[in-house]
Amino acid sequence: MIKKILFALAIATIVVIAQSFITKLTASSDETAGPVKWYTFEEAVTLQKKNPKPIMVDIYTSWCGPCKMMTANTFGNEIIAKYLNEHYYPVKFNAETRDSVKFNGFVFANKNPEGTQRPVHDFAISILEGKLSYPSIVFLNEEIKKIHTVVGYYKADQFEPVMKYFGSGKYKDITWEEYQKTFVTEIKAPEPVTFPTK
Repeated sequence: MIKKILFALAIATIVVIAQSFITKLTASSDETAGPVKWYTFEEAVTLQKKNPKPIMVDIYTSWCGPCKMMTANTFGNEIIAKYLNEHYYPVKFNAETRDSVKFNGFVFANKNPEGTQRPVHDFAISILEGKLSYPSIVFLNEEIKKIHTVVGYYKADQFEPVMKYFGSGKYKDITWEEYQKTFVTEIKAPEPVTFPTK
């Protein structure tokens, strides 16, 4: 009898922990919450014409777990957010949005019928050149031309050198390999865990 009660309590605890984790991942329906000042693509283009800076576009979907992790863990990092806000016009773009995007005389839209499972927006298809993977981070230069796309989840310490390589303009002068040799991180690595000895 006691074993059954303990087993039931263990299952209940696991369910509560799982629900808490899921709630954390989906708590904010506003994907643009956090320390990064996110713009729409059109806002970024308009601002860029007045004060040229690179544009970084985070292509995500509402159902993508790694996208949510990147929003919380990477873009939620103060050092990452500060650099993005100062050196880029950061754009967050839901690849399945129904909003249209105007750029260079074109209107990009999500032409999929309502109810389509995972309806991809034409802007996402265009900027990712049909290689749809989430998250995808697209770096554009001051002329709004694509420099590079990085795909997948990057932790803050992994993303820092990438965003600084393109944000600083170093990509114009030196290779990524050369840049990595001299790069100095601002993100402190966590202290190693030490276990007491007997």
